[in-house]
Amino acid sequence: MFTREDLVTGLDRLAVAPAPPLEMVEFGHQDFTSPCSEQLIEVCSGLKADFDSPLLFWVKALQAQDWAGREARFTAYTLLGLYKPMAATEFAAFVADYSGSLVRPLPPVLLALNGFQTGLRMSADWNDVAAVAELDETYVAYFWSTTA
Repeated sequence: MFTREDLVTGLDRLAVAPAPPLEMVEFGHQDFTSPCSEQLIEVCSGLKADFDSPLLFWVKALQAQDWAGREARFTAYTLLGLYKPMAATEFAAFVADYSGSLVRPLPPVLLALNGFQTGLRMSADWNDVAAVAELDETYVAYFWSTTA
């Protein structure tokens, strides 16, 4: 998919590139069985035909999140990714683990994972996890966080 070195050498260029169309679905604390858990899930997807590379998709998916007040941390956060490969079963288990108490259903692209090709675990902090996957026709990014 891409490596840390790819991101290091391409981040400045990709960060200022125009963003192809992205679909973002957000689940706030009210969408969980226990709203006081302060959880947030963001699912971002984009058609592969619209993106020059999975790396461009990842950068634009990150930028689509609300970075207001945290702009100075964007580059450091982006470059500190884990880049740990994930198989389809690992990606599906990851999503299931971090959406178990969600009341509304996740977007179909995330549930079906049609034509899963590869995935990367990008973050594994106690309060912030993320992964990205390449499917036959789509890229999808999954972000979970909590402020609890």
